[in-house]
Amino acid sequence: MQQHILITGGCGGLGRAVVKAFAQAGHSVTVVDAHPPSESLAAEWSAAGDIRFQALNILDRQAVQQLAEATPKLDVLINLIGGFAMGPLESISAEDLNHQLNLNLHSTFNMSQAFLPQLKAADAGRIVNVGARQALLGGPGVTAYALSKAAVVNFTQSLAQEVKDTALTVNAVVPSTIDTPANRSSMPDADFDKWVRPEDLAAVIGFLASPAARAVSGAIIPVYHKA
Repeated sequence: MQQHILITGGCGGLGRAVVKAFAQAGHSVTVVDAHPPSESLAAEWSAAGDIRFQALNILDRQAVQQLAEATPKLDVLINLIGGFAMGPLESISAEDLNHQLNLNLHSTFNMSQAFLPQLKAADAGRIVNVGARQALLGGPGVTAYALSKAAVVNFTQSLAQEVKDTALTVNAVVPSTIDTPANRSSMPDADFDKWVRPEDLAAVIGFLASPAARAVSGAIIPVYHKA
């Protein structure tokens, strides 16, 4: 069954794998991001399947709502846009905290709220969010990031309960470090073999977005690999 899928942050390291997986499975994919894909990524998408790009600042609630009103049908929303920052509590400014909340929580909230009518009307509506291991366990030097991702986890669980009388399910994956070029560059001495491959995380997201996951809602799925 072909699904109409909207993926935020599809141009990033994880997003590339998720977009490719859904397109190659025969689904219709719209990628939403603030910046267009590179020429090489656009070529990769062209070869993968039915993929379209929509430039959008998802922190602009009015723009998000306008896109939702122009999108008559949607089966799956995958909220991948997010950001990471480190720093001890003493060094975190109000701007730093708000930046993490915007990237991780407000982006997910805005998209989910705007597209909720279409997703509730779908035969097998799905929302899949991305938390982080630190959202569940905390960690040194990541207070603002962990707080924002913990909010995503709570949002996921709360919305799942709110829509439990519909066919819509709402779940989240909580990965450890993802093996992306950006993470390798920032942590060159790490053991990359222990990190989560984007393709493996995409497979978990793919299951949660599928009709087979109809009985799974409000789940927070750890995807840690060996890290």
